[in-house]
Amino acid sequence: MSAIDNKSLFEQAFTNNYYMLKAHSANSEEAAEKALELARVLASGFGPIDDAQFQKWSLEMFMKYKIGLEVPKDYVMRNSKEKSWFEPKMAASGFFWTRYRRYLTEAKNWPLEAVTAIDETTNQIMASVGNPKSMEPFDKRGLVLGYVQSGKTANFTGLINKAYDVGYKLIIVLSGIHNDLRAQTQIRLNEEVIGNRTDKDGNPIGVAQIYANTAEHIISSWTTEENDIKSSQRGTSNLNSPTLMVVKKNKTVLESLRDQLITHRNLYNLDIPVLIVDDEADQASVDTSNPDKNEDPKTINRLIRQILEVFNRKAFVGYTATPFANLLISKEGRTDEEGDDLYPKDFLVGLPKPKEYCGPEEYFNVEEDAEDTRPSLIRHLRQEDLEVFTTIKKKSDADKFEEVPPQMREAMLEFLLVIAIRNLRGQRKKHNSMLIHTSRFKDVQSSVKDEVSRTFDAISKQLQYNPESTVIAEMQELYENDILPVSRDWPNENHKEYGWNEVYEELRKCSETIQVFEINGNSRDALDYHQYKEDGLNVIAVGGDKLSRGLTLEGLSITYYFRNTLMYDTLMQMGRWFGYRKGYMDLCRIYTSDEIASNFEHLAIAMIQLRQEFDRLAALKKTPSEYAVKMLSHPTMMLTSPLKMRNAVSTNVIYAGTLQQTRLFDPSEEILKGNMEAAVKLANKLPLEKTAYRKTNFYTAYGVKSDMIKEFLSEYQTADSNIVNSAYIADYIDRANHEGELTDWTVAVVEGNPSASSGLSDYPVELGKIRLKSAAPLGKKVKAPESKHQIRDIGAIVSPNHEYMDLDYEEIKEIKDRTEKRRMRDKEKGLMLIYPLHPEVEIFSSLDVEFSSKLVPIGIAFSFPGTEIDDTSVYQTNKTV
Repeated sequence: MSAIDNKSLFEQAFTNNYYMLKAHSANSEEAAEKALELARVLASGFGPIDDAQFQKWSLEMFMKYKIGLEVPKDYVMRNSKEKSWFEPKMAASGFFWTRYRRYLTEAKNWPLEAVTAIDETTNQIMASVGNPKSMEPFDKRGLVLGYVQSGKTANFTGLINKAYDVGYKLIIVLSGIHNDLRAQTQIRLNEEVIGNRTDKDGNPIGVAQIYANTAEHIISSWTTEENDIKSSQRGTSNLNSPTLMVVKKNKTVLESLRDQLITHRNLYNLDIPVLIVDDEADQASVDTSNPDKNEDPKTINRLIRQILEVFNRKAFVGYTATPFANLLISKEGRTDEEGDDLYPKDFLVGLPKPKEYCGPEEYFNVEEDAEDTRPSLIRHLRQEDLEVFTTIKKKSDADKFEEVPPQMREAMLEFLLVIAIRNLRGQRKKHNSMLIHTSRFKDVQSSVKDEVSRTFDAISKQLQYNPESTVIAEMQELYENDILPVSRDWPNENHKEYGWNEVYEELRKCSETIQVFEINGNSRDALDYHQYKEDGLNVIAVGGDKLSRGLTLEGLSITYYFRNTLMYDTLMQMGRWFGYRKGYMDLCRIYTSDEIASNFEHLAIAMIQLRQEFDRLAALKKTPSEYAVKMLSHPTMMLTSPLKMRNAVSTNVIYAGTLQQTRLFDPSEEILKGNMEAAVKLANKLPLEKTAYRKTNFYTAYGVKSDMIKEFLSEYQTADSNIVNSAYIADYIDRANHEGELTDWTVAVVEGNPSASSGLSDYPVELGKIRLKSAAPLGKKVKAPESKHQIRDIGAIVSPNHEYMDLDYEEIKEIKDRTEKRRMRDKEKGLMLIYPLHPEVEIFSSLDVEFSSKLVPIGIAFSFPGTEIDDTSVYQTNKTV
């Protein structure tokens, strides 16, 4: 045997032993030392390993498996403080989990941190569900909080493998409401749990590459890639042996499954432990009936609960990136026939953000930092494109889409450039997808697909056969004025630049490979990336709701998006652009309207804040219901549909540990003047003195009583939006005052200092009795919307140094977490910043307002400390039914 083979054997032996020993030991280094000795003994049987080689290989194992380094821990909330029946060693050496773990590391080449994260989090979930070996009845219900397009499927695949190892017999996966997603999930689980898929030559695909199935490790399935549960068929396999089902959340399917399970229970005296995994658990599963009117539970919710009621030993685990609806389910919801509602009463597990995952932070300025210098990946749609889709309001308007508008065409050209550059970067034969989502109407989608196909064919022919074509000049301009500048400035990336001729030659080749698919119930097109895995699929996918949730768009880089909603969960799920973008994040673009981009950015900020709150509350050992309270207290937009919020009453907002800053400005001259007058009135009352902090000048007053802040907020009018609401903030300050908090304030007026690069000169401001050298410029170029009457989103106005101007810099400079810095303030003390803003930036100069030294836009910001207020006494989160 060669040295290379011997080393491979050494590592394989080490890996298997290390994971098994680590599950029995609290000390990973001790487990590693023992595993290394066992690996040496085994590998030495095939060839000598001297001490130097052993030391070298051992060091490599320590480095590769990050032994001794802390892996970020997931957080978990549980209602029960009892010791769990589950111990990690139960699954560490199990057939199914070991096979899946090795498949991820050896066949899929997943990084060790990702596999370890799945191992750790699924252990937490296993510790929260019932013991399948116990004959005592149990009913466990929980929720797993992940990120959109972040690998939740890989996590529940790990959970399923472990569940079979510890004795669960039946596992039912509820996979969306569409056939495409159900089939996609079935294929994935056939490969990565059942192990029954082969390629066209009969070679095993998936986990069967690692270990073939043995007689005692066979998993049956009542569903296949093609077929869901049907009423005409009867499940024939014995449910006393391991069985897996992947079913749609569909009335006919679930009724048939329920009836067949009842038949098996009655005929065979069935008493087995069942695990139900609900993928996209906030979709269709939540009961929206009105208990005040004695309505029955809605169909899908009712059927899931009836299926659970068939069993005495059951666990229900929902997976979602948007948990709002699930946590607002009534805790008291129960009926005689359906049993308890699906409220996650027993546990909540938060999955860590995976490495290489591009989420809201990568696309949006979620820290609301005015000094964020990253180039934007958002391309705002102009009037010509907007008018095309604002006129399409019903399906009969499909014939109004007569040709591809200019920026949709530009997005298609950009997609071509992405493929060419990824090929040149060594990412050839990878999947590339573009998403066009403009309407929920299938007829409209068909019209768009036809025109996109026609336009793309024309572009492709020009590239291939006409070297003088204007298309080539357009693409060169896009490459040099958009692609290259963003790639150069994208942080932590250092990509090689390619000359235009090299890119052009690649474009000519790849333009022949692109297909245009229509993804909806009317079309036979299917996003079967697996079918194209050898050469990669390059696809422009035109669709609507089918592309809004669950269905993964592999290699998604360009999105053209024109749909809107003000509900958190719907909006976030429609953002399919989150995911793994290793090596090409700088090439991604989102073409959308100003309004949608603004809503998404505010949503992204809210999601990050709520996730931070989850982590904080979990570390304090709080319960799922206490986290639900925090969601209700968040000020931004509607969490979910009013129907899903029926069981929850939001009464107040808690701002503790947050930064609130005005980003949306009403263009009305009356409101701009009123806000200036409110700021002048306050400034004249305060003993403002000129101060400096970290190169910024302020006019500052300390020890300001909260009554003056509340009076100012009663006069200052925020834009017609509840994103930052002066009335809500005043109400929160008032409630905090009753608890002895937020009684003393620092108020600071920020003096601007336009840089030479901004192209702005000083703009002097008279704010009552004080004279400022200049109004404050905006931190980055923001463009005015098309209409003069449209709300202005000016982006972030607060630089980090401004927010901490009342804190000791030496004390806070090592603290990275901004919430933690805010919590360093005494509970009695708040900070209010006043920003006279530069009116010559385009977003303000485009208004019909005559600005002067005595009238400029006024922005405000609040930095709140922590609180001792007991949130649970402030809110009513669940009405009793």
